[in-house]
Amino acid sequence: MKEIITECGIRIKCDSQAIEFYTSAHELISFSALKVPKEFLHTAVEFYDLTWENDHPTALLGCRGDHDIAVQMDETTGTMTGWHWCK
Repeated sequence: MKEIITECGIRIKCDSQAIEFYTSAHELISFSALKVPKEFLHTAVEFYDLTWENDHPTALLGCRGDHDIAVQMDETTGTMTGWHWCK
């Protein structure tokens, strides 16, 4: 399981099927979960990494074919704010 902590103390954990957001590094109470977005279900396989991109938490989503998807997230709401293909 991959994990990062934002500057405001929100802990983000990533496993193969979902990204979970926790209110702080010390409190393990999940307030949101981002699952594989429905628009990607036809091509997506699993989340495989969690990183920062342009100061936003970004999950890498493995796909069938040559490219993967980088899913940018809003760390305070746990929703997808954007995405793009990546290699």
